[in-house]
Amino acid sequence: MNFSKKHTYLILKGSQAAEFLQGQITIDIEKVSDKDFKPACVCNNKGRVMATFWIKKIENGYKIAILEELFITFEEHMKKYIPFFDARLKRDENDKIEDELDSKEWMKFLIKKGIVEINKNTSSKFTPHELNYQKKELIDFSKGCFNGQEVIARMEYRGKLKFAVKIADNFKDEVKEPLIYNKDGKKVGEVLLKEGNYGFVFFKNKDAQSESVYLDGQILNIL
Repeated sequence: MNFSKKHTYLILKGSQAAEFLQGQITIDIEKVSDKDFKPACVCNNKGRVMATFWIKKIENGYKIAILEELFITFEEHMKKYIPFFDARLKRDENDKIEDELDSKEWMKFLIKKGIVEINKNTSSKFTPHELNYQKKELIDFSKGCFNGQEVIARMEYRGKLKFAVKIADNFKDEVKEPLIYNKDGKKVGEVLLKEGNYGFVFFKNKDAQSESVYLDGQILNIL
């Protein structure tokens, strides 16, 4: 699997690496193989997504690809819990991501997968359900407890999911303000992630996508 140049590799090894990850990440570590990278995320105690990443099994551990800008956030969170396990997390200095996908190619990949990748601007702001992760196999409710699981499970089984994630294809090169408004000037959503003309937008109420919406005063084309 190819990543963008904005990503970096991490290595997690140790006899309890799998046990440690099982209590932290949102997917079942038993379903992670050495065949290819699988998307996952880690949440804070309030059930908000701190980081999205990609993980695969390697000899005696796991390899993780994550946005460079979230490396410190991810590392600091993991280091709160890792001392209780025989596990070690470090940056993989021997395998740098070079000559991989540029930002626009990576965005096309994310759109094809329907996966909103968390960045420094959206870290800890959204729940997995708000990003539609429950439909993209980034959450496994059968695996047992994980960080933030109680809040996330409550939304899965009791919540009324009114929000929506959509794709827009006419972004300007520069977004002055990431907020999206309706014709009456009411805030109805915001930009989650963009690159070039394409990107993801979030609607707090999915009904808002049926009317004209505006970004920086211009109509945003919602696909």
